[in-house]
Amino acid sequence: MSDLPSGAAWLSFDGEALYAGEGPGRCFMVDGRCLDGEPVAGAYAHVCALPDAKAKLAYDQPEVQGVRRDAVAWWIPLLGDALVCLTTLALDEAGYGGAITVTSRPLDFREDPFARLFPGTVVRTDLFAAVPPPPGPVLERYAGVAWPGGRF
Repeated sequence: MSDLPSGAAWLSFDGEALYAGEGPGRCFMVDGRCLDGEPVAGAYAHVCALPDAKAKLAYDQPEVQGVRRDAVAWWIPLLGDALVCLTTLALDEAGYGGAITVTSRPLDFREDPFARLFPGTVVRTDLFAAVPPPPGPVLERYAGVAWPGGRF
């Protein structure tokens, strides 16, 4: 794996389980704040990604920009205080591999806008820390860090 940009962390997904760092399955860059801090025990991660390396889109595709806009506009507010964190899954500076929405309790993830791009899998996990939701409407990314991480 290449060097990580400041503010990013590695996360792996094998189609069923998530692993902090470079573990089994496909490796993604995530917003590092999601793995830094006190983990929320027994959280529910809705992983909208595939372990197949061919499942890739460009961050600047209108479909990717659209789901991030929907996340800020109505998905994050809909989750309310159940939201633990949310991060896209970056493959490199320009490659989008999916997204993860993490909540403290089970919710109906059928409305997750990120599932329009890649199907979702719910994974119980103790990996993720609480991160404040991104202040909308900023959708741009910084130095290839998975959205909403980084800063300007």
